[in-house]
Formats: sequence, structure tokens, C-alpha cells
Amino acid sequence: MRYYTLSCLFFFFLLMMTGCKKDDLTPPRDTAPARAMGEFIHNNYDLSLFAAALQKAGLLDSLNQPGPFTCFVPDNKAFNDIGITSPADFDAMDPESLRTMVKYHVFKDRKYISEFPLQMGNKYMTLAGAEMFVSSSGNPGATYTPPDKRNVFVNGALVYPDSKRNVALSNGVVHVIRKPLNYRPGTIQEYLQADTSLSIFVTVMKRCKLWDGLKDKGPFTVFVPDNDAFRQYNITADSAARLDPDKYEAVAFNIYSLALKSKRIFSTDWVQISGTYGPISSMINVGNFAIKPYYEYNWYDNSENILINMMDVIQQNFSTNGPSTLHYRKGFAIGADQLTSNGLVHRIDDLLLDPATLRK
Repeated sequence: MRYYTLSCLFFFFLLMMTGCKKDDLTPPRDTAPARAMGEFIHNNYDLSLFAAALQKAGLLDSLNQPGPFTCFVPDNKAFNDIGITSPADFDAMDPESLRTMVKYHVFKDRKYISEFPLQMGNKYMTLAGAEMFVSSSGNPGATYTPPDKRNVFVNGALVYPDSKRNVALSNGVVHVIRKPLNYRPGTIQEYLQADTSLSIFVTVMKRCKLWDGLKDKGPFTVFVPDNDAFRQYNITADSAARLDPDKYEAVAFNIYSLALKSKRIFSTDWVQISGTYGPISSMINVGNFAIKPYYEYNWYDNSENILINMMDVIQQNFSTNGPSTLHYRKGFAIGADQLTSNGLVHRIDDLLLDPATLRK
């Protein structure tokens, strides 16, 4: 009888232990599941567009190889925001450009969020042969942020939190990101020349003797309004060709290239460094003006607040020499953070400053 009682108690204890144990949804990093990266991406509905891009580029099976790899994967919503809603949309892309695009999202090594140094612009060489830039920061105002909870952006694209980061796989790790990474081989000058909708900007840069600098090593950051934005200020192709820069304060036009100072500034960098209320001195200062690229992600409803404020350094307030608020042309996912071999292009929907207010 005593033996029977002890056996029952032991069995009951085992049941209690089993009932209290919960599955670890994030497998230990040294015992990652048998699934390989290519297989995981292919079988994940939310990542189906990136899987289709990999497949069309002939690279899906490559991510089933030993690796290890770190892959920043845009989810389907990220592709939807740039106008890609089905696998057929990739058919319109140049095959080599598509191949470069998907390879740019991957580098060799296994890097979890906690392993990215707590600093801006950590460089990693991608499978496309070009560097990506990963910035890691603590929560603004917090004295301590757990390493796996840090704010991480890659080329200005948010790395989602919780279950969408640190997805451990047999041959690497996946982190899901807010938007596709945009890299184009070639210089900023070549990028601008290839787009006829930017021809007035090109002419203005030439007239102001800033054009030749845009093919140099850099890195440079350039805010680029298109032809329609210039026309709103009565600057046409003809008047731009006759522009006399000596009749204006230099900042009227050199602000777009940040006076050719060597800076690579992604759209989310300022908020990572300074929080949402950093001083004007911490913004992008050119002459007596400052550019404030603002980015905020709302975790409650998965929305974003994104804009660019123009500030007057002397008045310590919003600029009155043009629009106080601008946005990225065709939206954040398309207009911001277009990386080239020698810097960044941010396409904007207005002029930063009204040249008429800066005549000598």
C-alpha cells in the first residue's frame, strides 16, 4: 500500500512538472532547428514575395547550403509598399538587378541582434559584393536596454521586434525588416543621370559647380527634388540652364548635397542618435539651416510617422524660407535611403528652401 501511494505521488509530480513547462518559441541558438533558411522562407506565407524573388533569381536553394548566413527579409507588406503585390511583378525587373537586390539582403555569418555592436553604421559585406550598414541603439531615455530588445535598423529599414527577429535556423538567422533594401551599383552622379525626372536638379548642380563632386569617393548624402518640385518655384529646364548661383546665398542650392561634406545619413539615424526631441545642433546642419529627418514607429497599430522638418538654426525654430515640413517622394519605402556606391539619395517632394528668399 505504501509503495502504491509513493508511486501515485511520483506520477502526480511528473504531471505537474509537464503541465508547467512551456515550449520555447525561440530555440536555443546552439540547438537551432533542422530547417534551413531557404526552406523556412519558402514555407512562410508572410515572406512569400521575398521567396518568389529568390526563386526567380535562382538563389533560393543557395540559402539551404551550410552557410552560415544572416538574412534581413522584407515581409509581404514591405514589398506591397513599393508596388509589388504578386510574384509576377518581379518579371518586369531586369534579371541581374533582381539578383543583386536579393543578394544584397544577405551576408555570410550568423549574427543575432545582441551581437551587433551598440553603435551606428556597422558594416557587413553582402553576397552582392556591397556593404550594408546596421545601426544598433538602446531605447531613448532608458538607462539600459536588453541586448535583444535594442532598436536596430539596416540601411534605414526597421528590424521588427520579438518573434520577427532572431529566427534561429540550421544554417543561419533571419530578421524581418520593414522595407526592402535599395542598393544600386554606381555613383550618385550616375544614379541622377539615369532618371530624366531629375534633370532640373542635375542642371542646378552643374550650374552651382557641385555636380563633379558627386562622382567622387564620398560618401555623400543628397536630398533630391524632382522636376515637378522645381517647377512649383518657377524653375524650369530653361531657367535652370541660365541660373546664376552668385545671385543667391550658397546654402540655397548646396544644402541638397550637404555642401558635399562626407556624410552617409540614413533616414532613421537622427532619431536613433538623438531621440525624437534632440537639439537643432544635433540635426543635419548646413549654413544657418538644419534638416531634421523624423521617424517614429507605432507598435500599437503598426503605423509610422515619417517626415522631414526644415529648421532655422538662428531662430531655433521652423524655417520660414520655404516649407517647414517635407516628405519622401512616393513614400518612405520608395523615396528614402537609396544607397549607391558613394553615398545615399533621398528623393523628396519639395524644395528644402525657396531660392527666392535667399537672393543676395
